[in-house]
Amino acid sequence: MDKKFATSSQVFSLLEGTWKGEGRGGYPGVTSFAYRETLIFTRRDEKTLAYEQRAQKRYDGQTEYIQSHWENGFISTLDNGDLQMVNIQIGGRNELLIGTIESLDSMFRIHFVSKTLNNDSRMISSARTLELEGNSLRYEMEMHTTKVNQSTPHLKIALQRLK
Repeated sequence: MDKKFATSSQVFSLLEGTWKGEGRGGYPGVTSFAYRETLIFTRRDEKTLAYEQRAQKRYDGQTEYIQSHWENGFISTLDNGDLQMVNIQIGGRNELLIGTIESLDSMFRIHFVSKTLNNDSRMISSARTLELEGNSLRYEMEMHTTKVNQSTPHLKIALQRLK
């Protein structure tokens, strides 16, 4: 597999738009759940992409979806070519993550690792991986908390471009 680094401008243009999908979530000590999400990326300028992420979840054994996660943020290109993701989440937690873009054949992979987490004393670290291929976007999130001794998968979703 040919591995090379891609430009953020190229990837930002490909991400721009509205994405919808369904996924699964779970974490030690938490009832696992199905969830659905809408993710909107809006280009602000050459180096900045804004996003809004809204999710609903349905715990295993339940029939109704309930409002869940809501997050807004920005992904921007740093002077050294790395990416920076800054977000604020419903409830007040905010994160600063640093990441890189890889181009793997027809897929782009963005991997972010937390640098700073605020307003949630349970959180030690988080990581996010996005894989973009055509009109499909896969997303995984893992976290390390004060109750779970290592970075552990939390969310996995597949989204499709709507527009």
